[in-house]
Amino acid sequence: MALVKCAECGKEISSIAASCPSCGHPMAGPGQPSIQVVQVNQQSVQAPVRRWSPGVAAILSFFIPDLGQMYKGQILNGVAWLIIVPVGYLMFIIPGSILHICCIIGAAMGNPYK
Repeated sequence: MALVKCAECGKEISSIAASCPSCGHPMAGPGQPSIQVVQVNQQSVQAPVRRWSPGVAAILSFFIPDLGQMYKGQILNGVAWLIIVPVGYLMFIIPGSILHICCIIGAAMGNPYK
């Protein structure tokens, strides 16, 4: 029994070992052909799929102040807008209009998946 160097990590291991105990690289035993293992690191990177449309969210919020946020999956945000915008309209028409525009812009912007 002799010590040989691992072709992968360079550590000395027994010549009768089936694989390197340090890195797991297969070793050629007596009477076995030399094995070379090539590892390919294939990393599939896919762009996130957008399952909502900013335009649809804005149009929904135009008609009913919370629908755009709920369409995006932001339920609590939508409920808050459903309460805040009508209160703004009850106070006066100007604050309600400003809040409604902010609601529409908020529905069309941002990524709900982050």
